[in-house]
Amino acid sequence: MAVLLASGCYASTDYEKYPKGKFVERSSLVKSWGGESSSLQLKSDGKFSTVKLELEYFECSTGGVLKKSGDGAWETEKGRQSSEILLRFEDGCSATLWAGESGGKVVLWSTVTDSDRTLVLK
Repeated sequence: MAVLLASGCYASTDYEKYPKGKFVERSSLVKSWGGESSSLQLKSDGKFSTVKLELEYFECSTGGVLKKSGDGAWETEKGRQSSEILLRFEDGCSATLWAGESGGKVVLWSTVTDSDRTLVLK
């Protein structure tokens, strides 16, 4: 009797819906970003402000996908394929955006609800 055990995970190959990864200097991120009904202001002192920033949030009591407004601190790290922007809200929630390129311009983006939707801030 032969038994076949299979295991695996699904990895999306629909990369066209995501902006192409890009490494950027921190100074080029300092500005107001907006898209859909969301806005994000990254400030040179490492602080940020958001209005209705719809992302998947972590490390907070109401984690998951939220439209969040608030303030906090941000930093950038070099990821494998792009710069990563880490947001830490004053209430403890955190989220990550990635730098990318779309239409020849730098954008910030993140997936919303298990990669079904993509938020792009320009």
